[in-house]
Amino acid sequence: MRRAIGVAMALSWGVAACGGGDSTDSAEDAAGVSLHSGQVAFVSDREGNFDIFLLDRASDSVTNLTDHPAMDYGFSWSPDGASMAFASDRDGNREIYRLDLATGAIARLTDHEARDGAPGWSPDGGRIAFISQRDSDSGEIYVMDADGTNLQRLTDNARYEEVPSWSPDGSTLAFGALAAAREGADETLQIFTIDVATGVESQITFLDGHNSAPRWAPDGGRIYFYGQVGEDFAGADILSIAPDGSGLTNLTNDADPDWQPDPGPDGDYLVYARGPGDPLDLWIMRSDGSDPQPLLTYPGRDEQPQWRPR
Repeated sequence: MRRAIGVAMALSWGVAACGGGDSTDSAEDAAGVSLHSGQVAFVSDREGNFDIFLLDRASDSVTNLTDHPAMDYGFSWSPDGASMAFASDRDGNREIYRLDLATGAIARLTDHEARDGAPGWSPDGGRIAFISQRDSDSGEIYVMDADGTNLQRLTDNARYEEVPSWSPDGSTLAFGALAAAREGADETLQIFTIDVATGVESQITFLDGHNSAPRWAPDGGRIYFYGQVGEDFAGADILSIAPDGSGLTNLTNDADPDWQPDPGPDGDYLVYARGPGDPLDLWIMRSDGSDPQPLLTYPGRDEQPQWRPR
């Protein structure tokens, strides 16, 4: 397995640690990209272990939302931006929790001896998709109601799967899974979709490198993800593709590894992680790949950025 899969699998099951830092001061670049509005949540080790933080662009402040000695990561916003689902091993096993941002109250949603992680909140707020090893060591995709009830298994196969993401209409999940790009090729992480109602799956990328962390554009017309193209499998670029697998576009195509894209609520900007792993910084660019610039810099790891819905 090529070595970059360690970064890919960290999205759903774990992350590695590194040390101290500060935010950038620029609120607008020379091209006029405004960074004043909006909030971005992200995972960071900046306080000694991995917690979920919130960057507020209006005040340029960073707040620790989970603040626990356990590892908190792999989160997803509720569509109203009032809550988030996240994975944590705070009770001795990796489970899914729900955080109410107004009160700080945390409720445990799953309770199983196997690992649960990588929650993705549905656009209607009623369901959460996640990965669990409860029926398979490789992990399968499940869906539950937002209160943790009414569990449904969606996938049933022996391959590794990670990071499910809902389409804006709630009909489809995109996710990363190990598969071959072509007959006889090595298995790498590819982007798949699954129809939630029928369970029909489709592989939509066929690249030699690893591809994962899919996120849908607000209008459902594109899926953004990180991908490894060419022969340099140590790095990655931000790519986009239509849900039917057509129109593959490389948005970054530079020497620095780029990971974990997330489109803004209006689809105008992407926030993403950039770096080899240690460090990882947060960057922002327009959704066509233009005007990239640092959003938050730090000597350790800031990763898994997601815009707060509004």
